[in-house]
Amino acid sequence: MTEPAGAFFKTKDIVDHYRYRPPYPAGVYDRIVASAPGTGCLVDLGCGEGKLARPMTDVFDQVVAIDPSEHMLRLGKALPKGRAQNIRWVKALAETAPLPDAIDVVTFGSSIHWMDPIRLFPRLKKRLNEEHILVVIEGDEPFLPPWHDDWREFLSRWVPEMTGRALDAEEWIAWRNRHLDHMEVIHACDELSDPIKQSLDEFVLCQHSRDTFATIKLGERIAAFQDEFVKLLRPHADDAGLLEFRVKSRVTLARLVTL
Repeated sequence: MTEPAGAFFKTKDIVDHYRYRPPYPAGVYDRIVASAPGTGCLVDLGCGEGKLARPMTDVFDQVVAIDPSEHMLRLGKALPKGRAQNIRWVKALAETAPLPDAIDVVTFGSSIHWMDPIRLFPRLKKRLNEEHILVVIEGDEPFLPPWHDDWREFLSRWVPEMTGRALDAEEWIAWRNRHLDHMEVIHACDELSDPIKQSLDEFVLCQHSRDTFATIKLGERIAAFQDEFVKLLRPHADDAGLLEFRVKSRVTLARLVTL
């Protein structure tokens, strides 16, 4: 690889499209709060713009939001609760970031697969309270929308072109799940959002907040990507040009095992 894993999330190009990402289901936040062994300190690793961290300022005494992207942190600070007195933004990789003592909860919002568990977890283990909880959240994309089958066919052509691997390749799935070798999973469940409406244009732009389809990666292919995607989606938009869908997020609650 010519770039470190997740390096493109540092670019303004991807961050500028984050505003179009849908929120996590409300149940995700309820799970974090309900599972917390204490409300002293929550650390959000790979926090992005703080989609998890900012709401947690209402619950935890201290929230530490860590991300290597200056652009992400700047955006997070400008969003609701981004300037709360009990949130601290830290520009750093998860593997090398300064960590607070006595951490109750660590959250990973669609971020843990970008991290090296061999480097991260021994450092994290030293800072966790004995009754800590790790919360891994994956997924903020439409769940079985009307265009699901066409979308899968679209991805089966575009993902190999952009990444050099097949859609849902076994090695890709194994790489994304390697953190589970170091965790004791306590509970896992899916949370489904209420219906969300988004304009067709904004839905297309949202895809450029994903590493695979960042505009800087698409380059001259961006027009072909967008034209094909709009053609796929248009029949599913209402008269106002809005798409309706639900988001499903997978929530895994775990404790870190001794390495």
